[in-house]
Amino acid sequence: MMKRCVANNTTPLTEPPALTLQQFSGQAAKWYQKYAHSPYFDPYIRLEQKLSQKASDEGYLELVDLADIAAWGGNQRAIKQRLLRSNNEGEVRQATLEAIQRLDKPSEAIRVVLRINQWGLTYASKTLRCVCPQNYPALDQKLRKAISKALLPTIYDGNIDSMIRGYLRFLKICREIERQVTTLGPRSGGVWFLADIEMALFQFVWDGGRLISSAYYFPGVSNDRRRATV
Repeated sequence: MMKRCVANNTTPLTEPPALTLQQFSGQAAKWYQKYAHSPYFDPYIRLEQKLSQKASDEGYLELVDLADIAAWGGNQRAIKQRLLRSNNEGEVRQATLEAIQRLDKPSEAIRVVLRINQWGLTYASKTLRCVCPQNYPALDQKLRKAISKALLPTIYDGNIDSMIRGYLRFLKICREIERQVTTLGPRSGGVWFLADIEMALFQFVWDGGRLISSAYYFPGVSNDRRRATV
């Protein structure tokens, strides 16, 4: 069912192990709570509320909104300045308008946001996450490196089709974790958003954890991968 960005850098609760999806699902609430107590959580929630409401009311985002996403994400490699130099207001409005209209089709939504110059997969996915946290997580380099290649094959930045395939695969991972979580979620009514799943996963990875594959726990993985794969 369809429904960041830095984590708490304090001392880990324990040394995180390599976990399968099912095993991580059993710990998701713990890792989410740790992220929620970091200094980065409240600024994200405010940004999410602001941009998801604007997407609903206006149907598009503006350059200033993407600049806010860049600032929240740490402005890595001066992404904010490169964004502002490489795009005009009309281009950003049009791209985000089309993406918001296609939120029910993730492959199309992410493809449209990837048209924004200098934005890349990390920030394109952050954009969708802020606009529709129910159904979209963010995928950055730290997560990509910590997830087994059996779960998330190598993504080639700059190759649009590779980035889209990789992001759709990550969406499946987050949905599978959401399906298996048994504790109540942090949203109204005990719901888990995919953004919440990603926050928990990001905190786990930030503290050194790795996500590994098992066909038993993750439907769709081929039979030759039935043993856990790092």
